[in-house]
Amino acid sequence: MEKVNDNVYAELISPGCNVGIIATGKGALIVDTPLISRQAKAINGALSDAGYQPVRFIVITHPHGDHILGTDLFGKNVIIAGNRPTYEKMGKHDPVWVRDWANTWTWENPDDIQEMVAAHVSQPDVVFEEELTLHLDRIEIIIFALPGHLAESVGVFVPEAGVLITGDALFCDHHPYMGEGNFDVWLRSLDKMRNLKPERIIPGHGPVCGLEAIDKQQRYMQKMIAVRNKWNPAKGEKAAPPNAIDELLAFYPLYGRPEKIMRARIIESIRVAGDPQFE
Repeated sequence: MEKVNDNVYAELISPGCNVGIIATGKGALIVDTPLISRQAKAINGALSDAGYQPVRFIVITHPHGDHILGTDLFGKNVIIAGNRPTYEKMGKHDPVWVRDWANTWTWENPDDIQEMVAAHVSQPDVVFEEELTLHLDRIEIIIFALPGHLAESVGVFVPEAGVLITGDALFCDHHPYMGEGNFDVWLRSLDKMRNLKPERIIPGHGPVCGLEAIDKQQRYMQKMIAVRNKWNPAKGEKAAPPNAIDELLAFYPLYGRPEKIMRARIIESIRVAGDPQFE
């Protein structure tokens, strides 16, 4: 568990998503979830070692599987919050996704995959529309819309600590997944994040970072838009502007993921740059 600022911590999980942790006198609130039970036990263990109470609240930033599989790992008394579209989509969770996603990574322990496939996903207890503000032991926690990665994506801001937790609205040093996104909406959300002037940012994937990660993702997306204006991905990679895919591939590390998979992800992202998935 990495201390970010004041009472805010991060558990950086890969494969999986980052978990933002806000320790309060009423129990810890986590933003998104770990994947498996030993990760959940490690979070509560680290909280206990630091003199904090265990996890009592979960905020879900969006309903992609790597962010929701651990909703039941912290006991039955945990309160889960998410917006209405997230609530509805979590009710349709399909474990088939887990195996497909797991096949894109190298796993040291195959039993982890079996645990994830068997996971029960609980829907949020607290369902909100656009924004929700919590006050836990006098700590203000603002949950607000950050669409782009998905229409329903939200972020979490802790003003007193100056920490922004973005879910997959921001990736740091990782190639973002953009296959269901809307670039115009997403770029506006990047501006919204920047305007908050956070001191530290916990992204959906990658290390804790600052505003420079927003700037880099914006450049990455703008380059994709420029490539899309010159090339129709349906014509195949050979028809792409020279070196365009290689330059985008070099933006972020691959972290051991097959280059073939990441090239396909980039090409799909370029297609989405000209064909948004939602309005």
